[in-house]
Amino acid sequence: MTSTVLMTECSGLWRRTLLVNSDGSRDTGTDVAWLQGDTAYVDTRGFAGILGQRGDVFEWQRLIDVEPPGPYPDEGRMHWEAGVLIEVGVHEDYVEHWVRKDSPAANCWALFLTDAMLVCAGPQFGWADRRGVVVGVIGRSEWTALAPHMSGSELVANDVRWSIEGSEGDVNL
Repeated sequence: MTSTVLMTECSGLWRRTLLVNSDGSRDTGTDVAWLQGDTAYVDTRGFAGILGQRGDVFEWQRLIDVEPPGPYPDEGRMHWEAGVLIEVGVHEDYVEHWVRKDSPAANCWALFLTDAMLVCAGPQFGWADRRGVVVGVIGRSEWTALAPHMSGSELVANDVRWSIEGSEGDVNL
């Protein structure tokens, strides 16, 4: 049985368990993680931005992208099937299966910075800048290496001062 996905159900850390490409080839071994906050997200394939929803179509608007953007908007139709989030490409022919690590995350927040993003969803965080993406657990080695803290009205992370352009949720640094 399939059911409609609401964006409010998407917060948390997701792992891709299956990719079926347009030629029918299947990938179950590539480690891909997607951390979703209220609207902000970080994806370990090297991009981050804002997730939007129109009906069953979700669009991952990329604000940070390590690679050049593709020729089409990143849009997929999503539905639930036996507890698995199924994404089917709108402009490209693919299917992805996503499984959440835990239940939907509470206490989501994000900072939108000049050329970077910091997203937190429960105990997980995602960082993205033009050099790459990190997804990890607050308080562990990736967080300690990032060392994010406020300095006046700026965020300091990776020993760089970042101008804050916007935020969502109750930012807790």
